[in-house]
Amino acid sequence: MMKKRIFLFLILSLSIATTIGAASASPSKTSGNNIISQRSGGSATVKEAFSVPKGWGHVKLCMKNHSDHPVRVSLTHSGSNKLYIEALVIAPHDTVTWKSTDQGFSDGLRSGDYILQWRGSDYKVDGETWGVADSQPGNL
Repeated sequence: MMKKRIFLFLILSLSIATTIGAASASPSKTSGNNIISQRSGGSATVKEAFSVPKGWGHVKLCMKNHSDHPVRVSLTHSGSNKLYIEALVIAPHDTVTWKSTDQGFSDGLRSGDYILQWRGSDYKVDGETWGVADSQPGNL
């Protein structure tokens, strides 16, 4: 009988410890979800692919032109061919931050795959992109 009580006490203690541990290990709310972090270059036209998860359509992209020449950037949703950025010019060694909320997409972008295309005209692209998506526009 004593062994049975000790065993039940141990089981109860373990289940309480597990419950407390699980409660304290719950994920903290993040302000965004990384969708792209990429350095691109090597030719006059470079494409970067990334995906926007369903429900995370509020997007912020930072694009850095590392080259000595201006580049043009466009952003297209692959499934619908909808153009979200058309020929955005980034000056040499400049960084541009693009937010979907600032561009009139208050409901966010469509979920799915996107192509961010860099064009350097007669010059090779040397760019870098990093970005986040969130379910709430105020978190960008």
